[in-house]
Amino acid sequence: METVFSLGLKRDFAGKPSAAAEISLTTKAISTGWINNLKHVTLRIVLLLTLVGVGCYAYSEHAKLQTATNEYNQVVNSYLQQVEKRAQQAEQANTLHNELDSVNVELTATSANLATNESVLAGVNQRLSTYGFSGPVSQFASYNNLIAWLKTDNTHKQVYSSTFTCVDFASMLAEHAIRDGYWIFPAIVLTDDHMECIAPIGNNLYTIEPQTNAVSLCYGKGP
Repeated sequence: METVFSLGLKRDFAGKPSAAAEISLTTKAISTGWINNLKHVTLRIVLLLTLVGVGCYAYSEHAKLQTATNEYNQVVNSYLQQVEKRAQQAEQANTLHNELDSVNVELTATSANLATNESVLAGVNQRLSTYGFSGPVSQFASYNNLIAWLKTDNTHKQVYSSTFTCVDFASMLAEHAIRDGYWIFPAIVLTDDHMECIAPIGNNLYTIEPQTNAVSLCYGKGP
């Protein structure tokens, strides 16, 4: 609004603006400048508020993006952990499979050895059935009794050959023992496909190597 001070005189006699007119122009100029300044301040305030609003929105969106990124990273980490766990399980399964294959191979070899040993044992039993002896058969009275008898037997003096193997040594020693009235039995050593003899004496069980007459305790407390 313009503020006009009227003093009742518009112009003087020379036709120049009167003092009242000059005051009115000055007041109008001041009013216009103040309005312009107010507009500038208002515009600045609006711009500032706009910038603040934009900043708040950007911050909010950034927070949302950060949250989404964290959730995505968690999902990825969880997936990678599952993949690693499954890889470990697959490796364990493969190891178990290999071990099972090894066991199957060992079982196959053991079955073959058992079949061979059964055949050998059948032959030994057949030969044992032809043994002849006089009088009752019993255990050796003692360990020393066994050692003394072995010293009189000549089985260990035989010569090992392709036609006279450990099976023949064990069979001969058992045959001689039964012939003399003592229990000695051929025994198969499964670990190395070897045949020795065993002699029960009381609560003890002794192994005998027919090729050397070596005696060792395999069960019990000894002599």
